Amino acid sequence: MLRLPMLRVPSVFLLGRILAVVLAVLGTARMGVGVLAWRAANGLERPSYTVLQRLDYGGELRRYSRYLVAETRVKAGATEVSTRSGGMNAGTGVGFRRVAGYIFGKNKPKARLAVSTPEGQASKGGEKMAMTAPVRTATPGDGSARVSFVMEKAYNRRTAPAPLDSSVRLKDIAPHILAARRFSGPPPSDKRIAREKSRILQALDAAGLKAQTSGAESDTLIYGYHDPFITPNFLRRNEVCVRVAETAELRAREGPYRIRWS
Repeated sequence: MLRLPMLRVPSVFLLGRILAVVLAVLGTARMGVGVLAWRAANGLERPSYTVLQRLDYGGELRRYSRYLVAETRVKAGATEVSTRSGGMNAGTGVGFRRVAGYIFGKNKPKARLAVSTPEGQASKGGEKMAMTAPVRTATPGDGSARVSFVMEKAYNRRTAPAPLDSSVRLKDIAPHILAARRFSGPPPSDKRIAREKSRILQALDAAGLKAQTSGAESDTLIYGYHDPFITPNFLRRNEVCVRVAETAELRAREGPYRIRWS
């Protein structure tokens, strides 16, 4: 009788060890890429501010200098939002893509404003601008969201390229005072935002200060300093902020902390 050679089948234990090693290598590589992304984001240009006061719950009272943003508004119930997961994060994703398109070339440099380009079509001479931080999201409480990128300090309203997408506009942010609370983790849910805002309002009350209560200045602001996909959640910097009603005392106050790129 012809005998066939017996094949040696790896044991379950050996297969488990191989799988564990592969997963460990992939996890290490993933963490390494995430740390590199975190470091790169920390080197981006940011608006400058002075810390005027430390607040309860780990908050800060900040005076921001003037800066320029590229902004878009995502309406509540918009088709492009409702077809994805709901909530603030869905609106932020839609707005991010619009404004990122402007930053990465869907624009018309001021030197070429006389050239006719169909709306929504990037010109061959579209200017690619550097990324900055943070990505700003304002939530007025009606389900809509305004998403904006901070423009480099080298630009102003006269020199920044014109958006080709009519839903994107350039906007000056006047000097203002914010109360902010910083925390790590994934992009915050609506529930987390409400909880952080409640803490900020309590801290303002304890400090004898008040939040803005009318107009766009009363919107809740969410700042994201790192990407939500590559950077590990424990390294991601998020902030929830509210505008503070200015008083004569606040306008005259000099912060005990140096002006910094935050």
